Amino acid sequence: MSIPGWQEIVALLLLPPASLILIAMVGFLIYSKWTWAGSVVIFTALALMIALSLPRTGQLLMASLEAYAAPLHAGALDQAQKDAKAIVVLASGRYADAPEFGGDTVNRPTLERLRYGVYLHRRIELPLLVSGGGVGGEKISEAELMQQVLQQDYKLVANWQEKHSRNTFENALESAELLRAASIEHVILVTHGYHMRRAIWSFEQMGVKVTAAPMGLTTLGYRGRTVHAYLPSARGLYLSSLALREYLGYLWYQLAYRNIDPAKQAQAVASPASAG
Repeated sequence: MSIPGWQEIVALLLLPPASLILIAMVGFLIYSKWTWAGSVVIFTALALMIALSLPRTGQLLMASLEAYAAPLHAGALDQAQKDAKAIVVLASGRYADAPEFGGDTVNRPTLERLRYGVYLHRRIELPLLVSGGGVGGEKISEAELMQQVLQQDYKLVANWQEKHSRNTFENALESAELLRAASIEHVILVTHGYHMRRAIWSFEQMGVKVTAAPMGLTTLGYRGRTVHAYLPSARGLYLSSLALREYLGYLWYQLAYRNIDPAKQAQAVASPASAG
């Protein structure tokens, strides 16, 4: 989850393709006065665009993030069942005004996380907590949308719904309150592999012990093992941008949240002020 507003706009401008377009525009402005310097800037922007558009580049960037936490294999899952007391599934957004469903529902990344959370729940029978608020001020939270999917598709009911968070840090903050009320200190955390480091850091800031359950890892299909991996594509640029966004998000959390008082932050989340 991410906060809308100026932070989102800044992130979009700092990430490709917007950042590369801005660099190229600066190059064209310089070119009118200093031809050589302008040419270098324009060439740099083009070279970066090509490099970041390669599927292989995107896969390597994602792999560097996903290496932070290993998947829960059989042995690790047995140990997690002994240590943890709940499974926490983080939302990743909504599919707004879905015409085929007649309204909002979860988006694909959230559905992927939810599916894996259900898989773990059925394997080790720990209670479920779904976490996600109304990032854009929507009346129905992402946690409620997740609950709808759980009931309709899996015939399950989450034990807790965290409905107020607007980003990953607030996922942790608000979920920790629910977990403490239930005397739970250790959870299995479900989110995408590339997002796991930031998620774990956020929960540990709240004093919650975490067993990572990463999913949706970037594996190499047939095309990823052939010449296609070295041909620019929209898929390659998407992976690169997603990975760079996560690095940027983690850096921002280190600056914005490292010394924050959880109690004061909880009051800010509960207030009617808009996210910023």
